Amino acid sequence: MSQNVLLVEDDMFLRAVMAEAVSILGYEVTECPSADQALIALQGVMPFCLVVSDVRMPGRLDGLDLARAIWSQWPELPVILMSGDAALPPALLPSNARFLRKPMDLEAVHGAIDELLA
Repeated sequence: MSQNVLLVEDDMFLRAVMAEAVSILGYEVTECPSADQALIALQGVMPFCLVVSDVRMPGRLDGLDLARAIWSQWPELPVILMSGDAALPPALLPSNARFLRKPMDLEAVHGAIDELLA
C-alpha cells in the first residue's frame, strides 16, 4: 500500500513541479490548490503520511492556518511549510514540522521528506 502526501500550493506550475519531486520518492500525491480544500481532504477517508504546504495562499485559510489545524487535530501528522517571503523560525515549529525557503532545490525537499518520514 503506497503512502499518500497532501500537497497544497495555489500556483499551478509550482504544484506540478512539487508533485513530481514528491512522487520521485515513490509517494502518491494528492494535490490541493488551497488550504481550505486541503482541510476538507484531511477530514476525508484517505490517510496522509505528510502534508507539504505553501504558506501564502488565497482563501479563508493560509498555509500556516492549515498547519495549526493539523497540529491541533492530527498532531502526529508531519508538515512541511514552504514560502518565498515568509520565514518561520524552527523554534516556532513542532518537532515533526520543517520550513523550506523558496526557491529550494530537489535535495532540500527530499531531505526534509526523508527526515520526517524516516
